[in-house]
Amino acid sequence: MMAQSSIFRTTMKKISILILVLCTLLSCSKSSNGGRRVGVDPYWSPLDLGTRENSVTACSTDLLTEIGKLEKIPFVKVSVNGNDLMEGLQKGQYEAILSSMRPYIFNRELFDFSDIYLALGPVLVVPAKSNIDSLKNLEGKEIAVITGSTYDQILQKSNGVLIRYYDSIPKALNDILLGVLDGAMIDIFSATPFCRDLYEGELKIATPPLNDDGLRMVVKHNTASDLIKGFNTGLAQMKKDGSYEKLIGKWGF
Repeated sequence: MMAQSSIFRTTMKKISILILVLCTLLSCSKSSNGGRRVGVDPYWSPLDLGTRENSVTACSTDLLTEIGKLEKIPFVKVSVNGNDLMEGLQKGQYEAILSSMRPYIFNRELFDFSDIYLALGPVLVVPAKSNIDSLKNLEGKEIAVITGSTYDQILQKSNGVLIRYYDSIPKALNDILLGVLDGAMIDIFSATPFCRDLYEGELKIATPPLNDDGLRMVVKHNTASDLIKGFNTGLAQMKKDGSYEKLIGKWGF
């Protein structure tokens, strides 16, 4: 009986030591990770952001930091080559990515998406004194789109609009000023600096983005729902208190 008791005590001692070792290893692993890793391609492939890549990266980094503070989520940005970004997410090298991937039905079977944190879609640019504020009542209006874009498909939903194709944004905007055009549909990234700087007081952005193109946080389906929830909650809070507008304005968006 005494021998059995001794064996039992020895066994329990070994189990206790094993549990202590496992807990230590898990604690070390967690601290070495330093937080919830988010993969970011600094070139934002497949987007063509021209000279604005660094601004988008800086804006995204600041946003992660602010949402992390609000929601007490220690986000850690990991710079990753665009060709390897999705593979790294699948392999678990990070829990989330920031991406322009759109939440199509077939994508939602594999991934979970946050709300848009930086819109990329097209907007309607019109003269500053124009009363156009939507795609309604564009009958007889001449609106430019840039050749090669798909924005004409959006305009075609407005009855009677006259679509004109241009090979460059500056030409289209100049023709608005000359009265040749009533407006132009261009991406918000391009529209914002033109309307706020070069053509301030002459042209304005008349609509919100007209499709759901944008940057979002993306995670593998049903793997990190707390990250998506926390990101969305923090983003909503920033929009409510005005800090979101200040942050994106800081980077020219």
